[in-house]
Amino acid sequence: MSTKRKRVNLSTGQKCKICEMKERDLRIQNVELTQKYNIGKSTITDILKESKCWLTITESQENVKKFRGPKQVILLNSFQGWLGGFKKWHDLRRFKKQGEAESAPSAESIERDRLALQQFLTPYNPEDIWNGDETGLFWKMEPSRVLACNSLSGHKKEKS
Repeated sequence: MSTKRKRVNLSTGQKCKICEMKERDLRIQNVELTQKYNIGKSTITDILKESKCWLTITESQENVKKFRGPKQVILLNSFQGWLGGFKKWHDLRRFKKQGEAESAPSAESIERDRLALQQFLTPYNPEDIWNGDETGLFWKMEPSRVLACNSLSGHKKEKS
């Protein structure tokens, strides 16, 4: 009767260490590595086949366990490199929109609207006039942080 080995998920850092150990000491046997990490021989063989890729991984990625293989790591690095280069080339940075300066009404329009509102409300008794406010999901609201070449002044938040 064979005993089943529990499934072991190696982190990217552990896979790098396996490749480094084998690179440092070619006499080390794959069986020794399987016993040390409690994984199968075929797993060690697969990791060592792609050792060049595993050894290119940066320290910040060593603790990640989600990668299926070094090809995904290279794709992730190249995308981040491409995106970083694109942002640098087009001088794009992250800015927080400030205030509501561009959507502020002019003094003349405020006065005109105030007078129009007074005329509209003249037929009503002051005790019959109420101010209502709303709460809810603001699905038309723009993000407060954007990628842009220079800082932007904000608009009044759309609260539809």
